[in-house]
Amino acid sequence: MRQLEIVGLRKAFGAHPVLTGVDLSVPAGSLTAILGPSGSGKTTLLRLLAGFERADAGMITIGDIVVDGPKVHAPPERRRIGYVPQEGSLFPHLTVAGNVAFGLRAQSRKKNGTAERLLEAVGLGGFGKRYPHQLSGGQQQRVALARALAIDPAVVLLDEPFASLDANLRASVRADVQRIFRDRGTTAILVTHDQDEALSVADRVAVLRGGKIAQYAAPEDLYTRPADPELATFIGDANLLAGEHVAGSVQTALGLLPLLHNDHGFPPTGHVTVLVRPEQIALDPGSAGEVCGRVVSYGYHGHDAVVRVQPEQGELILVRVLGGQRQLPPGSPVTLSAKGPVIAWGKTA
Repeated sequence: MRQLEIVGLRKAFGAHPVLTGVDLSVPAGSLTAILGPSGSGKTTLLRLLAGFERADAGMITIGDIVVDGPKVHAPPERRRIGYVPQEGSLFPHLTVAGNVAFGLRAQSRKKNGTAERLLEAVGLGGFGKRYPHQLSGGQQQRVALARALAIDPAVVLLDEPFASLDANLRASVRADVQRIFRDRGTTAILVTHDQDEALSVADRVAVLRGGKIAQYAAPEDLYTRPADPELATFIGDANLLAGEHVAGSVQTALGLLPLLHNDHGFPPTGHVTVLVRPEQIALDPGSAGEVCGRVVSYGYHGHDAVVRVQPEQGELILVRVLGGQRQLPPGSPVTLSAKGPVIAWGKTA
């Protein structure tokens, strides 16, 4: 297990800056997700870590070895990096076992049976003599993972490896990957644009924005304590409401709500922006409560439903309710109530 350290990493292509000072510390044996929209520089960061590109400035350290920095640029084959690309990229002319053993010396292949053991670990025992075209997409990704692990890497990099799989298979494969990494104590970085994937799989999530890490935190902290309103809306659905903060609570269109401690600070009094997640809001048919409105749309998703409500005063409110609740057609009168605590930011934040 090796810790990965990134300090002040910069990369531009011509006049276009992509990374403008990335700082990141990935603990040994942990899985970190790099999350960001398309074009945010996620793949560029991964290519710098792998050694496929050279940084313009900054330093990358794996364990106690600098692999990229001033006057240092270790080639990919000397970094002990396991790399799993989006499509697996298996060699079609090699068997499954041949693909896994590709990076190994002949002696270690023969002596230790590394390929066979790794195939057992990823749930493909007995598949060694097959060829890639005889495998499903999920099986191919498992082979790519086994190949990355075969070299006993210091770090494994995964470049959106589940993106091409269907929803059910994606959930199954990423659960297997998570289990394998934890069993082996592997240090890994997963690049993704899928918020659900990042929050459900990773030990910590780094959000890449504007060429820098906007926030790096455990999934629960990132969701409940985002650093700013922009991050709040990027990490899941969010209602951002105007509020007035007085003495540890905040007055909003949904009533008086207690405030969650905010590491990023808010003014002791005055106007604030308040985050209320859709699942923090209860919805009841009828108009007997203090905050009333009408249903604008109702989206059923099986495990839950997302309801858009226009209150009598204020902006549209997004509500998430259990899927078993009966459907409310547009125009239905409803009453809203919210439960805290909530997080808030000053207007100048």
